[in-house]
Amino acid sequence: MERLVSQWSRPAALLAINLLLVMVWGFAGTGKVIDGRPGWFAEKFGGTILAQFPGLAASFWLLTAAEVGTGILSVGALVRREFLGQRPAAWLTAALVASLFVFVQLGFGQWLTHEFNATFQLFTYFGVTLVCLQYVQTPAPRKSPDR
Repeated sequence: MERLVSQWSRPAALLAINLLLVMVWGFAGTGKVIDGRPGWFAEKFGGTILAQFPGLAASFWLLTAAEVGTGILSVGALVRREFLGQRPAAWLTAALVASLFVFVQLGFGQWLTHEFNATFQLFTYFGVTLVCLQYVQTPAPRKSPDR
């Protein structure tokens, strides 16, 4: 039993990280594409610099593109079955790095609107994403020969 757990714990953890990214960015990105820019977006960010540059529509669609792109990278990693460890987790790594930049975008928006509790929450997500990135990039432990 111990050997089985040891053998599948890393692939299972990588799969869980991958599925989480697919879920988070897949739902966030596709929801924005389907629903479009919500009415509250202009109310919330209309008084910030985002209204001037790059503009509210561009700000919304840049965020949407970042979320959709990160979701696509996550799906790509899943389709490539990178979690199995038979190939480098290049797409999963790219999805995690892209996630960091999405969290920066989201955090900047929260900071602009003085929602500091939400900013802290995004900072926490950023930190946990760094931990996941470190885990993904750490080579799998070598298998010890049976004695």
